[in-house]
Amino acid sequence: MEYLSLGKIVDSFGVDGTVKIYSTTSFGEKRYKKGSKVLIYNPQDDDRKEYEVIKYRHSGFFDFVKFVGLTTPEEVKTMKGFEIQVIKDNKDLDKDTYFYSDLRGCKVVDENNNELGFIKEIEEFPAQITFRVGRKNGKDFFVPFIKEFVKNVSIDEKIVTIHVIEGLL
Repeated sequence: MEYLSLGKIVDSFGVDGTVKIYSTTSFGEKRYKKGSKVLIYNPQDDDRKEYEVIKYRHSGFFDFVKFVGLTTPEEVKTMKGFEIQVIKDNKDLDKDTYFYSDLRGCKVVDENNNELGFIKEIEEFPAQITFRVGRKNGKDFFVPFIKEFVKNVSIDEKIVTIHVIEGLL
């Protein structure tokens, strides 16, 4: 079974056991809808426990989530560094959308099928989502994740074809 990370617990917030999460999801409103269930993953003992969402709000880089069963700041503080996860389900995706985890590691080629590198990371800048492409012998370069640059994504083959313009590399 594969899991998607929604973020990491950084602290408690307030006195009612609300969890402050450094968010790594673009779909917080959907993932933390009242009644939704998520997993809290403890990496020290490789254990996951399911929690139901009561309340959610987002501010800056953080999600603030109140879960059933977590009622004190002390309980939450024992979970600092734990990851919030959901089970990966491709049915959640719209057409031509991808999980970031599926894009990481994909080979990047130009329109002539010349290998340029691999996707190291997907970074979200205010203007757009951008691929950080690592090269074997050279500096990383960035490719905006927009139609003008990204011509084809094949998750099955783990290949992303891009249009290269002067100055991109």
